[in-house]
Amino acid sequence: MISESQIRNHLLRRIYRIPLEKLKEISDFVSKIEEKAVNKQKVLSYAGAWKNLDDSIFQDLTRDLIKNRQRNKRRFNDQGID
Repeated sequence: MISESQIRNHLLRRIYRIPLEKLKEISDFVSKIEEKAVNKQKVLSYAGAWKNLDDSIFQDLTRDLIKNRQRNKRRFNDQGID
C-alpha cells in the first residue's frame, strides 16, 4: 500500500516537471478541490442538527409542510415578492 507521503512526493515530482506557464492551471484546479472540501465540511456541520428534536415538533413541521409553504407563498405574493 502506498503511503500518503509517497503519494504527495510523487505529485510534487510531477508538478516540478510541468512547464511554468501551466502552473496557473494546476493552482486553479487545486483551489477548486479545496473549495469543494470546505463546502462539504460546511454541509456536514449540519449533520445531526435535528437529532434531539421533539417528535411532536418534527411531525408538525413535516405534516404541515405544504400548508406552511403555501401560506408563506401567499404572504410573499401579497408583498409583491416572487
